[in-house]
Amino acid sequence: MPTNDQEAQLAAIQSEINSVPQISREVEKLQDGCSLMLEFLDNNIVLSKVTSLWKGESGRYTGIRYARRDGNCFYRSAAFAILEALVNDKKLATEFHKHISGISSRLVEDYGNFVEDFCHCALEVVEKIVSGKCTTVEQLYELSTDIDYEYTLYFFRYAVSNYIRSHEEDFLPFVMGLNYDSVNSFCAAEVDAVASESDNVQVVAFARCFKVCIVVEYLDNSEGSYTTRHTFGEGTTDSPEASWIEVTLLYRPGHYDLLYK
Repeated sequence: MPTNDQEAQLAAIQSEINSVPQISREVEKLQDGCSLMLEFLDNNIVLSKVTSLWKGESGRYTGIRYARRDGNCFYRSAAFAILEALVNDKKLATEFHKHISGISSRLVEDYGNFVEDFCHCALEVVEKIVSGKCTTVEQLYELSTDIDYEYTLYFFRYAVSNYIRSHEEDFLPFVMGLNYDSVNSFCAAEVDAVASESDNVQVVAFARCFKVCIVVEYLDNSEGSYTTRHTFGEGTTDSPEASWIEVTLLYRPGHYDLLYK
């Protein structure tokens, strides 16, 4: 068990985490001197990859929205990106509402009353966009800071968990490679658990479950001057099975933020 000093240290760390906004209100411009660049000034390998996000021919991004480092950063960033896209396209919002209504029904059927509040909160946020009560990104940001909004993130978590469990053949080889003997044990530890971090398995399941294309730029200490890009989910086309929305994230070990082109 943790000693009193360790408990005090953990409490101080958690307090510091909680003092950071769940997601930044403003999109910071990616440029020399931005917060992301300053974070890696003493690491030349990573720094060159950071600046490649906006410099030269590879410069594809203009801004970044930071997420709190609390284990929920993937769901928080991806959910905000989706909702932001819905604010800008009411027809898309209506289609997405129908889609997550079906997901909600499956979750309640499989998990019972335990998930009803999560589903209700997620549907309510999208309903506010569809009905015109939330028409700007600023209004969306205010919704995302409401205490009940955390239930929306739980909805996304349990939807991902349910998707993995119901597509066991697709995911079992990957979770076994992570030393889990079943998708159920993996989901219990790595998806259902609040603040559990997300890796490729969760990202793939999220993209498939919500029919989005997720582009992740990986920032690490590997050789090279550019971030490594991975794409999860199908590209956006006119096909009925196509992704509706593209979500672009920056990943450094243990953390995701939201990128803007």
